[in-house]
Amino acid sequence: MTDHWERLRDAVLVLAGGGPVKQRLTEAYHGHLRELDPDDLPRELRPPFEALLAALQNAPRTGSLDAVAVSVRKMSEAEAAGHSQAVVRMFADLQEPAPGARAGRLRAVPSDDEIPAFLNRA
Repeated sequence: MTDHWERLRDAVLVLAGGGPVKQRLTEAYHGHLRELDPDDLPRELRPPFEALLAALQNAPRTGSLDAVAVSVRKMSEAEAAGHSQAVVRMFADLQEPAPGARAGRLRAVPSDDEIPAFLNRA
């Protein structure tokens, strides 16, 4: 598994947990998204991830609160929910196979449909 996949997965798990959406969004960023480099993501996921980072870091640090905590506090519940949904969409997009890619199939018998001897004894 790749590091960016694991970080997005873990962020989604935090976002799906209990508690206020603003708190979950802040925890998802600090625990998992902060270490994610946009260049590690597929090209099509970079713009939405960079937009998310910009939204989460648009307020200056205030007292003991970092820029992310201040930015999220200033958001409405709907804005925080929208950013949380963006993380889920990015993770889901990361899961989808590339267009035209076909998943491999496991076969219990060779391609010429001959049944192996160990299965034929039954």
